[in-house]
Amino acid sequence: MYGFLEGVERRDALAYARSFARRTVGSSERCWYAVEPLWTGFLYEIHEGGPGRSFLPDLVTELDANPGGIALVPSGRRVFELTVRNGRPVGGLLPEAKSRQVQLQMAAIRPTVPVDGKAYGVVIPPWVTADQVRLRTIRATRRMRRVAAPVSVPLALSSVGFAAGLGLLTTGGGLYYWSPHRVPQPQALTLEQMPHRQWEAALAAIGPDNYVSKLEYRDGKWTIEVAGPIAGPIAAPSAGQTAGAR
Repeated sequence: MYGFLEGVERRDALAYARSFARRTVGSSERCWYAVEPLWTGFLYEIHEGGPGRSFLPDLVTELDANPGGIALVPSGRRVFELTVRNGRPVGGLLPEAKSRQVQLQMAAIRPTVPVDGKAYGVVIPPWVTADQVRLRTIRATRRMRRVAAPVSVPLALSSVGFAAGLGLLTTGGGLYYWSPHRVPQPQALTLEQMPHRQWEAALAAIGPDNYVSKLEYRDGKWTIEVAGPIAGPIAAPSAGQTAGAR
């Protein structure tokens, strides 16, 4: 699709082409646009799908050199015809039947420049006669602009934020897991492992002259430490202390 804007700046032509493409093309993520200065304005080009390569550089050069000629540019399964009337490029898509006929004629034309098997258009100068087949070739050479990015900016920022948060969470979890100072995990104890259930074992470990000095649970089992009798005699209470107690 092609159009012409007269008396505008490049930024205005770009803004118009992008807005026009958004209004007329359904899937703007697969849509491309480009502009190129021509005479007193800008010629714009819009593609739906495809590799995003513009015919405008060659097209503008050939139209400027042959203002009375006819440009034929492939557009999917059809052909876009562009002519100059009253100093302005005008045109439109040819019907499918006419497009097929033009495509067959273009296939029989020898390009004036190498095209490497890619699609190309032609400009028929006004002086070309019926027996001449060497016409001016139009190639798609310049990269076009996307109408809309495949991923929107807010979605891209959200994805980056999510990835950063996930990375921080994973790093924190790893540091906690391998940290020697992390809080110990609670261990499930059976009834037989409770401290009061060790009373009989503690009694069996001591005699009349010693006592249990330490009862410790470690590595899944209880350890009982026994100490000897208290050194030295135990002083008996005095008579005064006994009387005071009464």
